[in-house]
Amino acid sequence: MTANLVMVPKCINTIIYPFIWLLLIPFVASTYVVKADEFQPSMVIIIDDLGYNLANGLGIVNLPGPITLAVMPHTPYGALLARQGAAADKQIMLHVPMQNHAGLRLGPGGLTLDMDEHQFKQVLREDLASVPHAEGLNNHMGSALTEQTLPMQWTMDVANEMDLFFVDSRTSAASVALQQALSRAVPALTRDVFLDNDTSTDALEIQFQEAMDIAHEHGHAVLIGHPYPATVEFLRKSLGRLDEAGIKLTSATALIRQLQPHLNAL
Repeated sequence: MTANLVMVPKCINTIIYPFIWLLLIPFVASTYVVKADEFQPSMVIIIDDLGYNLANGLGIVNLPGPITLAVMPHTPYGALLARQGAAADKQIMLHVPMQNHAGLRLGPGGLTLDMDEHQFKQVLREDLASVPHAEGLNNHMGSALTEQTLPMQWTMDVANEMDLFFVDSRTSAASVALQQALSRAVPALTRDVFLDNDTSTDALEIQFQEAMDIAHEHGHAVLIGHPYPATVEFLRKSLGRLDEAGIKLTSATALIRQLQPHLNAL
């Protein structure tokens, strides 16, 4: 049986097709906007080691946009910078000292491998209490401690207890911190690039560009820097380039929310 084809006169086509497109334009436009926003590359910039130098810390607080501040515990200006940062809509984290392989001094509030569970968790809770508005934590040094499963489990227990996220600064390639965070359902990220191991302008540019390339390639990047005057000045001049490159500067929690469906699947 052959189907009958109904031919529509050209004069009707010229009336119907424009009308159909007028109806579809709002849906096509809104779909494009949603997809563009959904897939816009994002970057988290975390500045570590805040709390010992007020002027350098305020330089970071005064940078535009949602920079994330990682504040050292029990430092002379840590609480003040955390409050100032929160007032400036910056996200606050605890930058918790953890034992390293080089034997470098940790300072107050350090977590070490010789601690038992009770002592470890007590020190970590006291560290958090010294940094107002802390919503998450990341490791300061920690190349030795982050390789060990048990202390990382204790860290995530406290993070869960206090509803915190965790960022693995990845000071060791053998770190199990991210693995333990995800296994205990702690929202977590990991560092992609260190910005300022070398503070020369050329080196800062190379690292910043690498972070932008990662954001474009993978959809997001986590960049960690320090409150050096050269870093502050570089970021002051360079943050505007993110928007020009189509990269959204965002907080750690905002990126975690964006990635949560993927993290839940791991």
